[in-house]
Parts: sequence; C-alpha cells; structure tokens
Amino acid sequence: MSTPLNLSSSHQYWESLRTEGFCLPQCQVCKEFHFYLRPACPGCGSLDIKAVVASGRGSVYSFSIVYRAPSASFEKDVPYVVAIVATDEGPHLMTRLIKVKPEEVSVGMRVLVNGWRTRDEPTERASEGVAPPLFEPEPS
Repeated sequence: MSTPLNLSSSHQYWESLRTEGFCLPQCQVCKEFHFYLRPACPGCGSLDIKAVVASGRGSVYSFSIVYRAPSASFEKDVPYVVAIVATDEGPHLMTRLIKVKPEEVSVGMRVLVNGWRTRDEPTERASEGVAPPLFEPEPS
C-alpha cells in the first residue's frame, strides 16, 4: 500500500502513518527508501515519491542515555534512551527506545516500531502509535 506525497508540508506524511501504518518515503523510479521528507529522491532526483508501509524493523546504530531531563515534562522519564535506528529499508531515524532498561541497550540490537501497523500485518489492524514513532526491542 502506498500514498502519493505532496511534499509541500509534512502533515500528509504523518497522517499517512495514522491511516496506513509505519510508512517511509520511497522513490517510485529507483525504489530507494529515504528519510527525512524531500521534494526529490536523493538517489535519482525523481519527484515521484510515495509513502510506503515498511517493515518497522531495524537495528540500533547509535544511542545515548539521557539522565538529565531537558524540561519538566521529561522529568518522569529519565533515564531514557535516544537512539538512531537503521531501518531494514535503509533510512536511519532518530527515536526513543521504550520497554527496555537503558543498560540493556547495545549497538546492533534488533528493534521494532511500537504501536504502528507494518507491512507484515493485516490492513484491518489499526495503528495506535505516536508520532514520531518509538521503537522497542524485537521479540526473540
């Protein structure tokens, strides 16, 4: 399933996550996935970009444990993990890791997007994730 993107604003992209599931922008000419949203494919320059439901899987590329809340609204969360996740489709996303103790996180750890329908799940399953997407350890 895919949705053509009007890249004049990111609103349409985030709405596609709510309606279709965990999506990444994909060039329809060279088939490369990319992230962040851009008006043209960074690989071939095509303007034919669609939001395509992705696997929602990836690996921790890098991470940092936050011990000091940046504002009062984060005080209840510390310590927490901010990570760069290399998705199986290729793009790297900055995210938070949830449902894991900070000391258990490691580079290369397999993770799965939390709460979003992925391409491996039935289209009837509603996506209940938050934007931006959060990731959790992949079940063994």
